[in-house]
Amino acid sequence: MAKSVEEQLEETLNSISTVEQNGQRYTIKDRELWRADLRQLDQRAQRLEKQAARAKAGGIKIQRVVPL
Repeated sequence: MAKSVEEQLEETLNSISTVEQNGQRYTIKDRELWRADLRQLDQRAQRLEKQAARAKAGGIKIQRVVPL
């Protein structure tokens, strides 16, 4: 089942916090691993915040339709 916008936003904010606290990369034994890119996480959080605000306001509202 798909996650709600609020759940996705919470996970994204948690990921941002993890990257900020622990850094972008880490090593386990002889392998170097990278976390998600902070810039992409920020962009995703902004997009999800807009979607959440839109959903709270009642969704997209159509004011006028012009017939063809």
